[in-house]
Amino acid sequence: MKRLYSAIPVAIIFFLAIILRFWQLGAVPVSPDWDEVSLGYNAYSILKTGRDEYGSFLPLSIRSFDDYKPPLYTYLTVPAVAVFGLSVFAVRLPSALFGVLAVLGTYLLVELLVRHAREDQSETVMGVSPGMAGALPMLVSLFMAISPWHIQFSRIAFEANVGLTLNIWAVYFFLRGIYYRRGLAMGCVLFMLALYAYHSERIFVPTLIVFLSIIYRKQLANNKKSVVTALVLGFIMLLPLVPVLLDKNTLMRLKGTSSFREQTELLSVNIQKLEYDKAHNYVLGQLFDNRRIEYAKTVIRGYLIHFSPKWLFITGDHERHHAPGMGLLYIWELPFILIGIYQLLRVRKPSNLLFLGWFALAPVAASPTTQLPHAIRTLVFLPSFQAFSAIGVLSVFEYIKHHRPIAKIPFIAVLTAVIIGMGMYYLHMYFVHMNAEYSQYWQYGYKQAVEYAEAHTDEYTKIVVSTDLEQPYMFFLFFSKHDPQKYLAQGGTVSGSFDEKFNRFNKYEFRKIDWPNEVKNGTILYIGTPGEIIHGTKANITYLDGTPAIHIVDRE
Repeated sequence: MKRLYSAIPVAIIFFLAIILRFWQLGAVPVSPDWDEVSLGYNAYSILKTGRDEYGSFLPLSIRSFDDYKPPLYTYLTVPAVAVFGLSVFAVRLPSALFGVLAVLGTYLLVELLVRHAREDQSETVMGVSPGMAGALPMLVSLFMAISPWHIQFSRIAFEANVGLTLNIWAVYFFLRGIYYRRGLAMGCVLFMLALYAYHSERIFVPTLIVFLSIIYRKQLANNKKSVVTALVLGFIMLLPLVPVLLDKNTLMRLKGTSSFREQTELLSVNIQKLEYDKAHNYVLGQLFDNRRIEYAKTVIRGYLIHFSPKWLFITGDHERHHAPGMGLLYIWELPFILIGIYQLLRVRKPSNLLFLGWFALAPVAASPTTQLPHAIRTLVFLPSFQAFSAIGVLSVFEYIKHHRPIAKIPFIAVLTAVIIGMGMYYLHMYFVHMNAEYSQYWQYGYKQAVEYAEAHTDEYTKIVVSTDLEQPYMFFLFFSKHDPQKYLAQGGTVSGSFDEKFNRFNKYEFRKIDWPNEVKNGTILYIGTPGEIIHGTKANITYLDGTPAIHIVDRE
């Protein structure tokens, strides 16, 4: 009976996680972005032909706009497209499933830590007393289930979300191997799979493995057979990835997001300082005003900016990464996160250090990149914030219980009201206002443009679509469900990159529109931006806030 009572709240949390990630999955956000349609169409192409849009057979790197995406999400999308067809829902389905699995994995991970600490008769369990620790797994998983940051990326086809889930389960099986000598190999397999999920994982995973190996070095030394087995499996799984990691195109992608790519801009001020120091014989100045110091400062700034309370709790970064008027985390979490970190720092033991190390390592991969702080590249922060919040809540409750017992019920009532109130506010902003206010950031209007063009294609000799619309060819492939076999037979994607210049299929031609010099006799349909075409004679597509999005014309 006791097990049944404990299983009910877990089932409720799990059901809540499912609802929040699957409700209106294909409609909110309002439109897929270019990465989502690319993942979807390449999965569709692999399903039908075994090849991606460029004709590469079962690629281990998805070229896609010359992003050279890790392949795992695309291959996870293949069965979804096979079952549900080429649709927004199918493309987002793997992310939603992995989002739910992350909540379950978080529960199991924390429950394992608590159970082992109790078996070890520890005086404290992850910063709280053994008597209070039983609530930790449910509380951490609940906070993960309702996390704005996690919900946001569980409802979008983002590879980072799959990587995060694999991390959680990998650590869970790693710890099972440490505590009970079962699971180390599975943990290694999942860690290696994460390398096929997202670019940042290729830095985060090795650093996390090194960290875990240090804090659990004694246990690993006493389990050499399992360690060897795990290493062999890991090596085998890593081998296919080695050529990809060394490929010049993959390295170009890394250079493209590096904060050091614009050397002149980065070092211009530094050079001026150095020249001044040399002119005046300032030895210390010549020592400190060099490029290596500037590189170090850039990386440190990139690392520290991810701990900004403003970014985390108030503003977020790009509009696609958060709901309007909100950050990535609930503001109520802030004091409890700080308390939770303090509680874990008080006792230096592996189970306490685990989430602290996880937290500290999360921004490392993003630190030397551009456009910081960045919510996708640091999604691996989760579930450390949720663990800190839960520890903080239980610590405060325990303090009140011992020093102000009369305040127990008011504390629970107020906190519950705040969590529910802010949770409902977030859901309102996400499911209602995000579509209305942020539709322009989600490439809204492409589907409508494709539907119009497909319905009227027989009326025109050619349909010209402006490349100023940002990757329009992929949206037209996706929404028209263009046969990949025909597309590849016609040459497939030609130039790639974010400036696709030569792509065409059927009657569609994708290029810049030079409106004053275009043929405007009604035989050619033009689809472009309001900046290129002032008025649409056939259709004007607007964003959901009423501002112009796409104009469709065939004559003056």
